[in-house]
Amino acid sequence: MRPTLEARGLKESLLEYLSTTYALTDEGVREALHRFLGDERSGMFRGPYLRIRTPFTLAGDDWRKHLEWPVEGFWPYAHQAAAFARLTSANGHTPEPTLITTGTGSGKTESFLYPVLEHCRREREAGRTGVKAVFLYPMNALATDQAQRINDILVQNEADLGKVRAGLYIGDRAAIRYDKVRTRRSEMQLSPPDILLTNFKMLDLLLQREADAPLWQGADIRYVVVDEFHTYDGAQGTDVAMLLRRLAAVVGAPEAQRPLGRMCPVATSATLASGTGDDGVASLLKVATDVFGTEFKAESIVGEDRLPVEEFIPLAKLTMQGLPTPDELLALPDPADGDEALLDLIEAVTGVRDLDPVTLGGNLKRHLFTRAVMQALDGGVKTSDEVLDIMWRAGAAGWSEAVATQQEKAAEALARFVALLSYARDPDPSTGGTRPFVHVEVHQWARSVSRVLRGVLPWPRAEFRW
Repeated sequence: MRPTLEARGLKESLLEYLSTTYALTDEGVREALHRFLGDERSGMFRGPYLRIRTPFTLAGDDWRKHLEWPVEGFWPYAHQAAAFARLTSANGHTPEPTLITTGTGSGKTESFLYPVLEHCRREREAGRTGVKAVFLYPMNALATDQAQRINDILVQNEADLGKVRAGLYIGDRAAIRYDKVRTRRSEMQLSPPDILLTNFKMLDLLLQREADAPLWQGADIRYVVVDEFHTYDGAQGTDVAMLLRRLAAVVGAPEAQRPLGRMCPVATSATLASGTGDDGVASLLKVATDVFGTEFKAESIVGEDRLPVEEFIPLAKLTMQGLPTPDELLALPDPADGDEALLDLIEAVTGVRDLDPVTLGGNLKRHLFTRAVMQALDGGVKTSDEVLDIMWRAGAAGWSEAVATQQEKAAEALARFVALLSYARDPDPSTGGTRPFVHVEVHQWARSVSRVLRGVLPWPRAEFRW
């Protein structure tokens, strides 16, 4: 997806829809309404706001010591390796309470899933059956999505994880059938899965119903994972806290001063940003400690670590300097129209006509304009105008005239360039081209069209106001 192009297309589609909805017969009035709603400063839209962040820092070579299972074709981020170190049960290590607060697309699931799979593999080889981990999700859609991901990993690693099984137990009977994830309740009751995926309401029922009692026989739950931890606030947080204590009681886990016993609590959330201040960190740790009944310390928080722009795109390795002017970029076909149009844009920017996203990532990493855009944003959230105002001083001097005299055109051209950043993939060989080149986020707000006034007289033309 190329979000900058989608945002502009969405804006035009909404304006066209509203023009059709109101169906004003006076063409002058219709055009005035269109201009009023689409005005950058006083119209119905705010944004788009842009944030482009560098990739996450990759882990060093020592991450493998935390996993005895040889994960092929995967190299973790530094924060994932930090989570592995806390959550592994290999070599007699006791898993430690962990809060994973990295952003969207950071691999939070893999951060806890790989140590859990490794633990289940080791337990299975020792002949120990029963539930070993419970994953709680706030919505069935999230649980189903994760079931597919776990199934894919188990299938791809059949040689090492062939005995490990997961189970999806939600209110709706899953329509999808998986090779390695059970969905039939009778099967799970007869042969409990190693990993149980459910939601907190269903878990409440599983702890009460006699028919589900066999599910907990032989259970030695080592991990309890609560996804989207920020959703469990107030009374719902209290409900989940008591639910986890009931789960521990059913499987005989509680110990003195430790209501969950040796269960290791794990919480994930992209909303609980790792950049919060000291007061925010203290509050977060207190909430986690209260919910899980287990002490969470500052080192329990696993936050994200990103490459600085200077390290991601070193000045010494820039070999591509020039870039077409905004007029030249806008003269090209719309890159959203198809591969040929996208190829035209790629060729105009990099001089290479190649649709391979990894090749594009390698070329953009050597481009002065990429560095200028990244430095202008500096990981923050800015409008296109704010980005343009900074980036021409950071190396994109060829756009200075357009920025000063044709800002709308420059903003549209910038959106096309950012579309290439969205399409490109990381050229680092260790990632195998599976990860984004950079992380692009676009936020656009639209207010409801209500309480709009139109002045009729004494103005010579239609005037609209909120």
